[in-house]
Amino acid sequence: MSRVFVATETALGRTVVVKVLPADMSGHLSIERFRREISIAARLQHPHVVPLLTAGEVDGLPYFTMPFVEGESLRTRLSRQGELPVPEAIRILREVASALAYAHAHDVVHRDIKPDNVLLSGGAAMVTDFGVAKAVDAAATDEASGITSIGVALGTPAYMAPEQASADPLVDHRADIYAWGAMAYEVVTGQPPFTGRTPQGMLAAHVAEEPEDISRRRPSTPSALAELVMRCLAKRPADRPQSAEELVRALDAIPSTGGGGVTPVTRPRGGRIGRLVGAGGIAVALLLAGALWYGMRGRSGATTASPDTMSLAVLPIENVGGDSAKEYLADGLTGELAGDLRQTAGLQVAGDLSTSRFEHTQLPPEEIAKELGVHMLLTGRLQSQGSRIRLQMQLQDATGKLLWSNQYDGQDKDAFALQDKITSAVANELRVVLSPKTVAATRAGRTESSEAHDLYLHAMFERNKLSEQGLARAVTYFKQALDIDPRYAQAWAGLAYAYAMQADAYLPSHPLHLLAKKAAERGIESDSMLAEAHIIYGASLGSADWNVQAARAELEDGLALDPRSPEGLLTAGNFLTVIGETDQALPILDRLIRVDPLSPVAALVRAVALDFGGRYEEALRQDSMAKSLDPTVVYFDAWDGFALRELGRLEESEQAYLKFQAITGEPAFGLAMTYARMGKRDEAMKVIRALEAYAEDHWVSPCVLAADYASLGDGDRAMAYLDDAFRKKDWVLRFLMNYDSAYLRSLDDDPRFVALRKKVLATTWKD
Repeated sequence: MSRVFVATETALGRTVVVKVLPADMSGHLSIERFRREISIAARLQHPHVVPLLTAGEVDGLPYFTMPFVEGESLRTRLSRQGELPVPEAIRILREVASALAYAHAHDVVHRDIKPDNVLLSGGAAMVTDFGVAKAVDAAATDEASGITSIGVALGTPAYMAPEQASADPLVDHRADIYAWGAMAYEVVTGQPPFTGRTPQGMLAAHVAEEPEDISRRRPSTPSALAELVMRCLAKRPADRPQSAEELVRALDAIPSTGGGGVTPVTRPRGGRIGRLVGAGGIAVALLLAGALWYGMRGRSGATTASPDTMSLAVLPIENVGGDSAKEYLADGLTGELAGDLRQTAGLQVAGDLSTSRFEHTQLPPEEIAKELGVHMLLTGRLQSQGSRIRLQMQLQDATGKLLWSNQYDGQDKDAFALQDKITSAVANELRVVLSPKTVAATRAGRTESSEAHDLYLHAMFERNKLSEQGLARAVTYFKQALDIDPRYAQAWAGLAYAYAMQADAYLPSHPLHLLAKKAAERGIESDSMLAEAHIIYGASLGSADWNVQAARAELEDGLALDPRSPEGLLTAGNFLTVIGETDQALPILDRLIRVDPLSPVAALVRAVALDFGGRYEEALRQDSMAKSLDPTVVYFDAWDGFALRELGRLEESEQAYLKFQAITGEPAFGLAMTYARMGKRDEAMKVIRALEAYAEDHWVSPCVLAADYASLGDGDRAMAYLDDAFRKKDWVLRFLMNYDSAYLRSLDDDPRFVALRKKVLATTWKD
């Protein structure tokens, strides 16, 4: 119903959102009535309500303003992640219900509750556009038929109560209860109650059809929550909960809310990639850890394949029916198909980090293709019944035209055969060549055991969550696969990555990096043509042995085997960054962004390279690009805070670190350095004490505390931590010594530091 702009309110110097009603609607509205109705909604003051600030008109165009809320919408979260963990779902739904309860008590009905109108910011949910639909409806000059007389739908079909869909003039606050129920259904299951229909068909379904019981869509849903949601979706308003306060009370009574219904934000399942945050631990300095994934829609500037190269994206295969036991299979097939097709000559395949953001998306194919910069989309739907699976695949062009489709039936352990059939069919349709060399590359590192492969897919699914528990489970699955087939090269490489991801973030780094190196060696012994085995082996040579020259050579070998591997490009670019060769790292990271244009991780790692190269203004722009893709993306440090500190913009640096801490819930060691630069010694020591307390129960690199003490001029404590890091063979120490380091600058003239630096740069370990 409006065009939306971000603007600066000059009187107060603050950022606001301006929403302007379109001209074809404005001619049918009473501007004064609209202003009066908006003023009623503007009286709402509640922690979970985005307030209306002002309303007016310019040249006959009505507008209203609201605060700008940093974060993302619930729609973006669901598009990126799908169904939410139950505790997180309950927390968000409770906060929305509390906003409804407050508004209804003040006689304001929303009329358009949906995920798009719920904003997530700073760990809280806030409902926007309260009273706007009512204001437009009330201001319609044809009051007999209201807003529908000017052709504007009041509400959104996917969430519209039956009485609202039937244009009942007596619609009241219970329509909001129904819409809340429809939104809750989607939050819990990943989809609204009715999908795949025209708007008219959707409205008819709300009036006449019963939605599938939510417990069948997601069996793990707590029964009390399932019952509450289904009651909200009752056709008759009298059969629903009669107030939003009743919703709040019911949610408070569900045990998983942790008492009171307000729970800490849980870290979401990673899907293809999750995030690693190790407080103070330089989290997996060589690997692709460190990000919540794939934030906001609407990013422009995605690179497009050249005209003489066909480009394709493999979108996440949909696990139809919600059988969580088959989620790993849908996830694994997506990744392996993309990997197979990436080996095909004449075909450019978008990276997983970009395509994952479109899981559960409702965007049309042409919009997805435009954002990814590709010519074609490969989509799939996985249905299962026991061990039987049915895989329906479609290939569409960028306009949404169907190019090819097929259906494959088999056992869940037939994934190899399905992959080969689909890869060959797509190649045949595109008239690209699957040469013997290409076929060999797609099968590099495989096993002949369907049981081992099934365990491998389980392991990859858990590994990609990047949580401490997920990585531990991944290690177990990889080992079980290797017990069945000790020559399974892909499993050895996967195990190596899992060990490396545990290092620094969750466990003392050197022992885990050493295990990663040994697993990668076994992978190369099993299949010397497996690119990922060479890549993780190279990273491990650097982090376990501190053998930079050998590490660089292995990474080059891996990229030669698979020059378009997003994982390989990220690892190589990051490695060159941390050894101080940023001029060589940046072209590799540019290639990565061409392969994975919507990856916030790729954008952020490039920002790190620019920071380490001293190009701070460029780094800030790149960091801003990463946050436009995902405002919660983090990787070891608040890199905008780092750049702002080095530019002398200390107050802005402080705010960047405080935001980083709010996202991670963990102390940011860089904040102590900024406080030290500001002369706030006491505040810096509070950060350091928090880190030292955290280190009692978690792995924290000694180098982190050394850098903080060095920033305060405490050379003795800084050197004690650096010596401890050398004894522990902590790779972060080797990394810090590659620079005229901004982290350890105050120690440059300390003879102890000069001697240690010389020793570190000359050392390789021979474990």
